[in-house]
Amino acid sequence: MSGDLHSHSDAQRGSGDLPQEHGHSHSHDHGHCNHNHGQPSSSEHDAEVEAVSSVVASFLYYKTYALDNAIYRRLKCIDELSEPHRQIVASLGTIDKIKRAEALIRENYKLMLDIVHSSSAGSMPDPADDAGVFKEWLKQFFENRQGAGKHVASESHMSKLYGTMKLFVRDWSSEGAEERRLTYGPLIEALEDEFSGIAPESRGEIHVLVPGAGLGRLAYDICCRGFSTQGNEFSYFMLFASNYILNSSLEENEHVVYPYIHQFSHVASSEDQMRAVYIPDALPSNMPYSATAEFSMTAGDFIEVYGAEDEKEKWNAIVTCFFMDTARNVLAYLETIWNALKPGGVWINLGPLLWHFDNVVGESSIELTRDEFLKLAVKMGFAFDEKKHKDDIVLTYTADSKSMLQYTYHAFMCVARKPE
Repeated sequence: MSGDLHSHSDAQRGSGDLPQEHGHSHSHDHGHCNHNHGQPSSSEHDAEVEAVSSVVASFLYYKTYALDNAIYRRLKCIDELSEPHRQIVASLGTIDKIKRAEALIRENYKLMLDIVHSSSAGSMPDPADDAGVFKEWLKQFFENRQGAGKHVASESHMSKLYGTMKLFVRDWSSEGAEERRLTYGPLIEALEDEFSGIAPESRGEIHVLVPGAGLGRLAYDICCRGFSTQGNEFSYFMLFASNYILNSSLEENEHVVYPYIHQFSHVASSEDQMRAVYIPDALPSNMPYSATAEFSMTAGDFIEVYGAEDEKEKWNAIVTCFFMDTARNVLAYLETIWNALKPGGVWINLGPLLWHFDNVVGESSIELTRDEFLKLAVKMGFAFDEKKHKDDIVLTYTADSKSMLQYTYHAFMCVARKPE
């Protein structure tokens, strides 16, 4: 078993953007990286270096950004009230609430630093060893970025970082268990049904691929059923976070995150907003079938990695969850699945059709209805099991269960095989 990242190219990159702050979208960002199975060009190498640096910058800039946007701006608005109004607001405990959120942002920042340090990206010194050395390194890091004409950190990257915190909840906390049960549960059940005649301790030779694996929980849960499982990711945000949770967790619930402190709308109580979420609720190193089932996470573009000749007909099963609609060209995704599946292999899919590049300026995109999507898969050779098709599966994605606003998807699930 291994929770380490294994890149199929010289630059590690994964498949997945992050949900926006309100939680009503999911996305997997496939637009910022070029992969090359030979030697990368100088321009490709430079682009990869900048891609890593920009994500590292987002983690490191978190405290400054969050304090400016979530705390200081709100305190300034209260200060600008008339004195009678300011006193009334203060009497409600609102100022104390904001100052409490300020302290929790500083706690979150410690986690952000741990995540970056665990990845060894940029050779960051450990802040716990010498705060002065780290402070000087941090100053130099941002001066170098600014000197090169780069953003300190973009708004979109900071939104993705906020989304990463909510993905910790979805994938690795007890609070996310119900969302996982409803979303991952049907996929795992369908997979086990396909191989029901094989005992878990004998499933190690069955190889399962999970594209767009996010923080790795679905792949981990599949491996815990005895299957040798590989998750594939493209987003550095998710790769850094999954690397941290998979390889830097020594006991259950040892890390704490406050994922909802930045959100001041649709909040019923300050306790809801300030609540701590402990991760991981399951220890990644504890796998019941580790002697027979292998677990790994790879970094790389799904199409380039698994559409390659060395991945041809390698996988017994491919499980896609909230993934297919991340494609610019879903035909290329289906071709890649076909290439990677063994004859007789099974593809299990669940998710909505929120086409991620729909109406994105400068991006090409093919948007299909559910019916068109299924017809396309048939034209490409897949044989669906109609008895296992399900519609109107009501799901959430990184939802705050205590929020006064809830977005839901009416997703569908399908099971198809690549004929022998």
